[in-house]
Amino acid sequence: MVCCEVHLIGVPYSWPGADNMTKPYPPRYRTPLTNLVALLGLLLLSTVAWAAPEAIGTLAEAQGRVEINGTPMSAGAELRLGMRVVTGADGRAVLKFLDGQTVNLNPSSVFWIKNYRYAKDKPQDNRSSLELLKGGMRFISGAMSKESPEAIRIDTPVATLGIRGTEFTVALGSLCLMVHSGAVAVTAAGKTLVANASQIVFVADANTPPRLVPAPELRAPCAPPREAGGAAPPAAVIAGCACRSLLTTATTGAGATSSTTAGTGVGAGTGAGTGAGAGAGAGAGAGAAAGGISSTTTAAVAAAVAGGAAALIHHANQDDQDASP
Repeated sequence: MVCCEVHLIGVPYSWPGADNMTKPYPPRYRTPLTNLVALLGLLLLSTVAWAAPEAIGTLAEAQGRVEINGTPMSAGAELRLGMRVVTGADGRAVLKFLDGQTVNLNPSSVFWIKNYRYAKDKPQDNRSSLELLKGGMRFISGAMSKESPEAIRIDTPVATLGIRGTEFTVALGSLCLMVHSGAVAVTAAGKTLVANASQIVFVADANTPPRLVPAPELRAPCAPPREAGGAAPPAAVIAGCACRSLLTTATTGAGATSSTTAGTGVGAGTGAGTGAGAGAGAGAGAGAAAGGISSTTTAAVAAAVAGGAAALIHHANQDDQDASP
């Protein structure tokens, strides 16, 4: 007995018990066209099910050439997992993440967002894995550093940085890091050093443990170029010279603050008007520590960072009575 008739692409087809709609089409009616329709349906379903990774932050400010994954971007662009941010020689970028974490990239920098998740109600799920591949940056921690500080990690070619509710400036060449507030755990060559506010850490390369750079080393003159067969300069001279250079020239981006200026502790803090303290260098250092970074005053902030190093040198000159002028 025939209970129903079904038309498949204009071809009538009847079978007993057709009310059982789970019965598959007979093989002879599976034409190339029906297969194509089924494939398109599956593709549509997969497209609906797939969604682009959710935004985890924004490019809050972009000055000069700023690229994300090779494409020039302007302020307001969304940040997503896996993105690589590159600034040109004239470029600066301010990246703001969902938890308030802020990364201020210097010119000629490369920064990679490896992994990030902020679960406000589930701090155990928080994670922030970033990498500075080149250049320099200023990092200001957000809510995640208070809720789950162990979840934040910043890699560099030289060392790994663990964040403990902090604000710091770091520049690559070797690695020089200046802590403005909080603490940073710097790990290299199997050794970890925790730097606190106002301390500077130097790492020569990935095979050398981190070491603190006392302020007096920052004012030591750089050693002249070594002649063939000549003795290497003392490690203190290398560290002091490298950090002075990285924290001034690299941070300002255009060499506006020379290592000589930073070494004397004068003139470096003109942009940090909110800083309070004795001398131009001390004022800039206080401004850098207290003022943070404003996305509208990056030039002043760069001067403040340089002034921070100058402030340490200035105080070292006052405190170390036996030091040579």
